[in-house]
Amino acid sequence: MRSVVNLTAWAAVGNNRPAASAAEAIHAAYERWLDGFREVTLRARARFEARDWWGAQADAAERLELYRVHLDAAVSDTRDILQDAVMARPLWARIRAAHAERSADRPDAELAETFFNSVTRKVFSTVGADPAIEYAESRAPSSAEELLEYETYVAPAAGPELARRILDHLPLSVPFAQLERDAERVAAIMEARVREVAGGVVPVEVDVLRAVFYRNKGAYLVGRLRAGGHLLPLVVPLLHAERGIVVDAVLMTQDEVSVVFGFSWLYFRVEAPRPRALVSFLASIMPNKRIDELYTAIGYNKHGKTELYRTLTQHLGRPDATFAFAEGEEGLVMAVFTLPTFNVVFKIIKDTFTAPKNTTRRAVMEKYHFVFVRDRVGRLADAQEFEHLDFPRRCFPEDLLGYLTSVAGETVRPEGDRVVIRHLYIERRVTPLNLYVRTAPLKEASRAVLDYGTAIKDLAAADIFTGDMLLKNFGVTRNGRVICYDYDELALLSECRFRRIPPSRNDEDEYAAEPWFAVADEDVFPEEFRAFLVPSGELRDAFLEHHGDLLGVEFWQTVQRRLSAGEVFDVFPYTRSPALARNA
Repeated sequence: MRSVVNLTAWAAVGNNRPAASAAEAIHAAYERWLDGFREVTLRARARFEARDWWGAQADAAERLELYRVHLDAAVSDTRDILQDAVMARPLWARIRAAHAERSADRPDAELAETFFNSVTRKVFSTVGADPAIEYAESRAPSSAEELLEYETYVAPAAGPELARRILDHLPLSVPFAQLERDAERVAAIMEARVREVAGGVVPVEVDVLRAVFYRNKGAYLVGRLRAGGHLLPLVVPLLHAERGIVVDAVLMTQDEVSVVFGFSWLYFRVEAPRPRALVSFLASIMPNKRIDELYTAIGYNKHGKTELYRTLTQHLGRPDATFAFAEGEEGLVMAVFTLPTFNVVFKIIKDTFTAPKNTTRRAVMEKYHFVFVRDRVGRLADAQEFEHLDFPRRCFPEDLLGYLTSVAGETVRPEGDRVVIRHLYIERRVTPLNLYVRTAPLKEASRAVLDYGTAIKDLAAADIFTGDMLLKNFGVTRNGRVICYDYDELALLSECRFRRIPPSRNDEDEYAAEPWFAVADEDVFPEEFRAFLVPSGELRDAFLEHHGDLLGVEFWQTVQRRLSAGEVFDVFPYTRSPALARNA
């Protein structure tokens, strides 16, 4: 039987027992999540050593679901402890104080704070942020980078001996297939890069993180190289071939490394007992990448969301902060706007969808979750989902606010000097591909169109069919990669049926408004792609020369057969170094 609780007594300053109990329950749930997260993360090495690629993908999906499970448990435990006082805000202020004291000295305190915020927001459905009962700003001290575990190597030049010592750093039970050969070629690449930036052979100092970064079929050594006053990233992707471990590339530019840690890939599995220190190290080699993106890249996407919100709040605090319509054609499902000073877009599901869209709000949200848990192979934009946000009304031009309330009035609600948005997604801003090919020089437009075809094939390799393949549904990133950002037509490739169009029976068939043959929901006719994949002209000619196979059923059915046979395709976030080419 539920007891009747005097809220005033529970919230009294002198009564700390319920606050301490609730704080401890939240902390215990956080510890359970963290233990599960680490347990799955630690499997990565064994998966790589065993070449268990399906197991690695299953682990990645399993780890993503852990947060929700333990968050729900924390909310349930807290309700049981607080009972009728669960909505007493003065009590929650004391719970936060007790939690802060419990978490203050943790090396992962910022993650514990985010978990606490998740609990309070689920209990109260907080609109905006409430600094009285949550961590509006992190109280965790900056984690000193010197506490991070990495090895430092000093050498008179970036030669083979240094490269060999770096490769020997790899803590695997599987040997290199050709260690000396790889060391020589890694050294040649490092030496060439050092000469390029330093003007000659100079002494070098290299820091290499002890933790190995795992994702899909790859393992990555991550470090930085100092030479002649310059600091260079150093990322070495490794593969487990049948003959042993092989070096696949040496990445030494910010752009190359930024793509590896990009927003369109699965999150890395890497041991990070001091996440703030690890992020600080990564920021030193990718200074143009936002902190939230780095936390997300190493698997702490919930704290990445926290950092994203805090950065957004800072931008909105500027006197001239003004939202604007996003460039590109208006979508049938999403209302999209942006903040010109911040490289993201905000996507709100419309209240209703006009023809030819035949979907529901729930189905759209399920597509976004589908993208969240799938291997995005660098071709689908990651999205952070937010609920109950409020923004300053002054940041909305009247035409934009009027548009949002007209197409998404169930989600967007002006309230005095604030605008409350019940639900939205935030994604990295990219240039719509249809606009890009109109304005870019022919060479760059051709490169983007060819990468568009590669993107479609990469997604097919991940068992994803984009459905609506119009250029306007794809975008070009800062680093020139083409990604898809329209999800309402996504489907599993393995569930599609690729068919040839049957011959017409007569002239009437050719001109009929409806097809002369039966068409099921899962049927796809690749012959029809020619009309809308790429505009006619030089770009279409270049596209068809490289990707004409997309117009035939053979390509799609072959991929389906390979997927059905259990093959995991090779899709990597870098260009393989020619100097490391080998006979398989």
